[in-house]
Amino acid sequence: MKEIIDFLLPHKYIYHGHKKWGEAMSSKKMGRPLSDNPKSELIRVRVDQEILSKLDACTEKLQTTRSDVIRKGIEKVFDELQK
Repeated sequence: MKEIIDFLLPHKYIYHGHKKWGEAMSSKKMGRPLSDNPKSELIRVRVDQEILSKLDACTEKLQTTRSDVIRKGIEKVFDELQK
C-alpha cells in the first residue's frame, strides 16, 4: 500500500493499487450468498433465569443456537395445535 501526501490539501490519500484511479467498482458484490428464507423479523422476549438456563441447556445438547431452539419450539407448539 502506498501513501500519497498532497501538500496543497490538509489530508492524506491511501492508494491501494488494485484498481486505477476513478475506476468504478464492479456491480456484483462479494460476501455471503442470499438465503432462500431470510430471517428479517426480530422478536424480543423476556424470560426468567430458569427458562434461560433451560434454553442454554437445549442449545448445548443440540449443538445449535438459541434462535434455532426457539424456532423449533414454535413449530412444535404450532403442529400440536393443528391436531
